[in-house]
Amino acid sequence: MKKTFALIIAFLLLITGCGQNTENKILADGVYVCEVSLEGGSGKATVESPAEVVAKDGNITACIVWSSSHYDYMVVDGKKYLNEALAGENSKFTIPVPGFDQEFTVIADTTAMSTPHEIEYKLTVHGIGEKDISSEGESTESVINAGHASTDELTLTGSLELEYAKEFSVDFYEDNDKNRYNYITIGSGDLEQSFLQSCSDKASQYETIKTDKTYLVSTSVMDLIASIGALDSIRLSGTKKEDWSVEEAKKAMESGDLLYAGKYSAPDYELLLSEGCNFAIENTMIYHNPEVYEKLKSLGITVMIERSSYESNPLGRLEWVKLYGVIYNKLDEATALFKEQERRVNAIKTKEKTGKTVAVFSINSNGMVTVRRAGDYISSMINLAGGVYVPKDLNGEEDNNLSTMTITVEDFYAGAKDADLLIYNGTIEGDIVSKKELVGKMPLLGEFSAFKSGDIYCLPESFFQQSTSVADFIEDVNNILEDDTKKLNYLFRLEE
Repeated sequence: MKKTFALIIAFLLLITGCGQNTENKILADGVYVCEVSLEGGSGKATVESPAEVVAKDGNITACIVWSSSHYDYMVVDGKKYLNEALAGENSKFTIPVPGFDQEFTVIADTTAMSTPHEIEYKLTVHGIGEKDISSEGESTESVINAGHASTDELTLTGSLELEYAKEFSVDFYEDNDKNRYNYITIGSGDLEQSFLQSCSDKASQYETIKTDKTYLVSTSVMDLIASIGALDSIRLSGTKKEDWSVEEAKKAMESGDLLYAGKYSAPDYELLLSEGCNFAIENTMIYHNPEVYEKLKSLGITVMIERSSYESNPLGRLEWVKLYGVIYNKLDEATALFKEQERRVNAIKTKEKTGKTVAVFSINSNGMVTVRRAGDYISSMINLAGGVYVPKDLNGEEDNNLSTMTITVEDFYAGAKDADLLIYNGTIEGDIVSKKELVGKMPLLGEFSAFKSGDIYCLPESFFQQSTSVADFIEDVNNILEDDTKKLNYLFRLEE
């Protein structure tokens, strides 16, 4: 795993020498961190500092994250750069940097006023020191974590069989007394997350993790855990009751078996301590708040940062259920669930491809169109369902990890106007129930072939939390493409 989240190592800046003048230095390809300063405007807007800086083939770019979500584009040296952030996140742009410690002019368009307004700012990206974190092969994930757990004096007895997942592994060990252990690795490389878990309640001479009082922050994991009957090990939630679409989680919160302990960026540390929390499952959003990670660790809480969203294969993402089967002693249940979903997916894969084209999209508050990149989780499921994902050639910047990208209405029209099926992605901007409502957001949709034929559906907002529903979605798409819409699991046709 070579992806780097540079913001989490802000506390290392003094060590790495960030702030030294490197105006005349040629940087080795890699990912760095640098302080950024902003001047201009009303003085209320700020940008995150330090920022991620990427050097590649002699070019340097910086990831600029604003203090609000109201910026829809930036202009640098006459070229427009669109907002890369997901709905609800602060505006984010990857822009070129002309040089270090050199003030340069940028324009940012804000939609916070009654009408969009371009504002001129002065940005300075301050110089990087000698150390290139990424070129040494050490990812920032490894910096935030405490390193590998030890398996000294343990004997390897086997490994968990994985068919699709690439972002985790589990090895099985025994000690001299035949006590069994699970060795869990998240990601790959020399310095990644790893944990040693005892398979019994006996006292162990090894440093092992406990998971019976888990603080679950990563929302998409709940469905996996609930579906294998392991919810009794989840005591604390990073999601409020009203925000759950997983019924088991709602009921557990209503009964008091599951308590809200604050979101990822602001945990209720007092509650975590009073409840004896011993394990936290975070997603990669925690990289934006390394101080939270450090605080949890200082309280004796083991933090696992799950990376299922980095699995491009839908079955690879679902196969993470086996990891939770291992952690919560429900591997048989997890394997059975996975095999059944795989069977249903394979049944569709054996069918003849329909050749019909499918576009999945949403419209943000700025009137731009958010689409999935080719090869991402959703677009891969479209292909497994027998469809052809459009617009084509939406891979975007090679080093950009986002599975979505924002394009103009005109670009979407050019790439998807003749699509056989349109799916509005309610998991990003909320559900749409009628064609009238949708065309009100984007009048040009009225000229799309699928809009005219009525082949336009919505993927509901609740689907985001339904992590075990891979086969359901693929079956839905396949049924629609084969004109069999009598029974659909999630997708629903928009009303006139």
